[in-house]
Amino acid sequence: MPKSTRKRSLGRARSTSRGAIETITRPNQSWPVKLLLTVWRWRWELYVLAAIAYIVIAHGDAISGYFQSNPLWLNALLIIVLCGWIVTDNPARRFVLNRIWCVTTRHRLRACLIEMRVLNYSGNLPFILGCFATKTGQVVWLWMRPGQSVEDLDNKAESLASACWASKATIARSKRNAAIVRIEIDRRDPLAKKTIDSPLLEDTSGVPEAAVADDAVMAFLTPDNTDSVPDESTTNRPAKTASGETRTRTSKTTAAVNDSQTVILGANGEDVSDYV
Repeated sequence: MPKSTRKRSLGRARSTSRGAIETITRPNQSWPVKLLLTVWRWRWELYVLAAIAYIVIAHGDAISGYFQSNPLWLNALLIIVLCGWIVTDNPARRFVLNRIWCVTTRHRLRACLIEMRVLNYSGNLPFILGCFATKTGQVVWLWMRPGQSVEDLDNKAESLASACWASKATIARSKRNAAIVRIEIDRRDPLAKKTIDSPLLEDTSGVPEAAVADDAVMAFLTPDNTDSVPDESTTNRPAKTASGETRTRTSKTTAAVNDSQTVILGANGEDVSDYV
């Protein structure tokens, strides 16, 4: 059959060096559906472009006139203050950075799912419900379409972390609904600092250090002399054997130690050698 009369298939074929052919089925979607999905996927970029266009069209002349009416040193001071506000840590800067990372993570995750062929028989990818910022990075919620499950993402956490430029990725399934999958993207460790400042140090910084007398501690740990004298009523007398030899009975509470060890008993008879 001539090449010009061949019918175009709905899929895409790719041949490898070994001669194998890989066929990828594309979902048969209408143009309105594709347009809505594209707008939903690039909604944050469209918001930014719309905001910039509105500022330039509606307030561009007023902004340029304001800078032209001010002296040069005042304009330079305003630019320096604005740059310092952007660089310093503030809620607005954290919100913008979190949004940028969430958008980047969503795009990178979708590209990684395409490259790993996490598709069902119809060629559909898992639907990304949302991407939210956390203290350690981002969390992405996926809705698995029919024919997909969390098993399709087994042993692919490292690939997802590499695609999202993160240090680690954790995949977990929802306990209530098997179609909902949670992917945690960890970019930073809040406990990675060498020292962690405790808020209790501020309250106790003015308290003087207590002077502990070593003699008082030893007196508390060492038993009294009266307790060391054995009571005649409780002392076990030696018992005589059949051959006339005497055998001493030892109490069960007596500790057997070597000659090189020293046992220190507390007031209640407890061994406190490890604490002295």
